[in-house]
Amino acid sequence: MNVEGSSVKTVISLAGLESVGKSALFRHLTGHQTGIETNVKGSTVVLSRGEWQRDSSVKVVDTPGMRSKDDSLTTQMALDETKSLEEIILVVKAPHLKNELLLLEDQLDLRGKKVIVVATHKDRYDPCDEEKLFIKELLNVPVIWCNTRSMNQAEQEDLGEAIRGPSSRWELNRHILSFLPDLNEERSTKWLEQILFKNIAGPLLALFLVICMFGVPVFISYSFSNYLQSVSEKLFVEPLNQNLMNLPEFIQELLIGNYGALTLGLYSFIWAFPVVFLVGFSVAITEETGLQEHITHALNPWLMKIGLTGRDLIPVITGFGCNVIAVMQSRSCSSCTRSNCISMISFGSACSYQIGASLSLFGSAGQPLLFLPYIFVLFIVGAIHTRVWEKSSLPLNTVSSLPYLQPVTWRGTVFRLKGILKQFIAQAMPIFITICLTASVLNYLEIMKGLAYLISPLLTLLSLPADVAPGVIFSIFRKDGMMVLNEGEGSLLQNLEIWQLFITVYLASTLSSCLVTLFSIYKEMGGTHAFKVLGKQMITSIISTFLLTMILTAFFK
Repeated sequence: MNVEGSSVKTVISLAGLESVGKSALFRHLTGHQTGIETNVKGSTVVLSRGEWQRDSSVKVVDTPGMRSKDDSLTTQMALDETKSLEEIILVVKAPHLKNELLLLEDQLDLRGKKVIVVATHKDRYDPCDEEKLFIKELLNVPVIWCNTRSMNQAEQEDLGEAIRGPSSRWELNRHILSFLPDLNEERSTKWLEQILFKNIAGPLLALFLVICMFGVPVFISYSFSNYLQSVSEKLFVEPLNQNLMNLPEFIQELLIGNYGALTLGLYSFIWAFPVVFLVGFSVAITEETGLQEHITHALNPWLMKIGLTGRDLIPVITGFGCNVIAVMQSRSCSSCTRSNCISMISFGSACSYQIGASLSLFGSAGQPLLFLPYIFVLFIVGAIHTRVWEKSSLPLNTVSSLPYLQPVTWRGTVFRLKGILKQFIAQAMPIFITICLTASVLNYLEIMKGLAYLISPLLTLLSLPADVAPGVIFSIFRKDGMMVLNEGEGSLLQNLEIWQLFITVYLASTLSSCLVTLFSIYKEMGGTHAFKVLGKQMITSIISTFLLTMILTAFFK
């Protein structure tokens, strides 16, 4: 019990292993349409709190999924939360009820606490009435079998009665739990799962699926944005320039100049929004179905060669949507590999805004196919960067089963997508408009020339013109800041050699993480770690850019 003011509040914690349905159960209890019942391990990386919708005096806490023999931050968060509470709902998979209760008994201090057991995935295994009665009598606590993705009214009523009912204290130990029936559930024989478990075919198929997750949305986005750009120039940009030509010079510079908030801001929206929408949708689908975890499990042998595990790939994949969320999701990584994972996110995970910006630059220059080698080189160099700088040992194997492959829950997918789009409209676009206004002011005051002078030695070394300096500089603030190079409807980009275009975009992408990502690393890992990430990335970026320059100039000359 917690005392808040004059009223006594009951606090109930949801505890269990990963992928068992805690977050979906939290949604049913609190009525929060958060869409966080994603079918992917580590989907909850923070403690979610809410009020039971049937009784506001009852508080519900959703904890991150735990793993056996694990030292991740999320597992420690769950242990700390349940230790301080007297009422716990143990969430386990019905087919694995015995094994998961044994693991939770080992990790949690349950003795004397009020416990309710919720056995999820009833659609996979629903015991007969005799078996249910035996389990309830043996445990001597309420046990509810359900499918947390779609709990019916009767199941919700049973859970409500258990929460309101008298205390059922946990007085069990491993010896008593060993009498629970062994279910020996057979894994699904779906052809996709079978192939992903193969030693050679599995990783190859997983790699193909990862490419499809991003390649298909990016291709569709480019086709749509390329068409929309030509239409918008005729319908909006040209009339806008004509109507605002009589405004004072400074106002013109701010609105329709080379870095104008209206003209360049429109470019950003046209090229970034479709990528944000489609990549976000693609990632959400793989999470909802459980496919993402199977992909990362299949790629685990390859990832271990660069100091990562399959689990670490989940935040890396998330980084292709948003680096900030990816850094937070790295809490589910082992302490042995979390630094490696963050390093890979910072360097190799091109967020949706970076993908949209690079597509825009390559498209404006008439070289859209350069995006393919660009994203490939970015990931490969990121892997090398991680292996060279981060030499931590790999963690011990942890106990946690793969999620089931399940149909899409459109409510969760749509809500996740709504959150991504809201972030883009409310956060990303205003920041980019601010960058445009700042660049316009600096350009008007001719300060931009001074900034270009600061990095001119590096640009000279790479045989790049000084005019590309603004894109490199503003990409440090946000990755879509490189889109300032679209000034003059892409005339600068069109005058670059193909290899210069590639090197410019690569340098702007890798010289530094954006400031928002660095701030997230600072909050998660501390200022010293964030500074080290920045320094190491700059060194790798400059060295790899120089090597790429030598290779490309030799190839094109």
